[in-house]
Amino acid sequence: MGSCRNSVITSLRPENLKSSDFVDLSGISTSYLAFGLSGRDAVFQYKFSKAKVPFPGRAWGYLYYRPSSAWTPVLVAGSVRLRINSDDAHGSDLLLPNGLPWQIILPQIVLRRQYKSLYRELLEEGLVSKSEVWTCKNVFGWQRALYPETVLFSLDQLFSISMQQTDLRLTIVGRSSRGMRLALFTKQRLFGDPAPRYPFKGRILARFELSPDKGLVFMRFVKIVEPIVCCEPGYDGRIVAPTEGELLSYRDHRMSPSALPAPWSLNMDPEKSTQAADALRLLM
Repeated sequence: MGSCRNSVITSLRPENLKSSDFVDLSGISTSYLAFGLSGRDAVFQYKFSKAKVPFPGRAWGYLYYRPSSAWTPVLVAGSVRLRINSDDAHGSDLLLPNGLPWQIILPQIVLRRQYKSLYRELLEEGLVSKSEVWTCKNVFGWQRALYPETVLFSLDQLFSISMQQTDLRLTIVGRSSRGMRLALFTKQRLFGDPAPRYPFKGRILARFELSPDKGLVFMRFVKIVEPIVCCEPGYDGRIVAPTEGELLSYRDHRMSPSALPAPWSLNMDPEKSTQAADALRLLM
């Protein structure tokens, strides 16, 4: 299906939603939804990173505004999500293929023209303050593109990792915003291969974790979204196969062929500063 226009949505406050606010976006590439107080349409798409595809089946339910958590360093982490209408009494939010929630984050709503009516609706309902709007413009005004799944507002926020992705690129948001790049899974020349390739394929959800003394940051695998498959039987190289609940770890065969895996970490000592550590320090 292509585009679709739906009836007027009366509110984005969960406690004020009516049966008439129910929307069905299943199979639609672009949906134009009107809002009662703002009186204009906003454009909704099932978009993640640079890909735009139709909404999946059973993408029906209620749009609502989820405010920032009190634990985020700066209160602009609110977002509009779609709560799926299911048999579960509490429902669940629509997810992207990478396992993260489909959402339109507040900085997008404030800065992107296609969400102008959504922005007005949030202001009219008192869901967003002028202070939050100012912060969005001040922190994100320079960014041409924003992808919610790569923006971190808190240290323990989940992000998605592909095992066939050399660089992890994130935007870290605190009092300011900084880009962060980590080289996690490099291609390797496996036995008998004419060219280097990744030793594993699959996708995981992970988060950063601060050590008790706050001197190091680790990365913990939280959920395997796509099965982890080894591309080389018997592989025992540098990269350790991810396991849910475990830390990202590497083997260092330069020390000893039988060396035990050691957790990856970032040193957060300001005197030993790196670009990645400087970015994550915004969340501490």
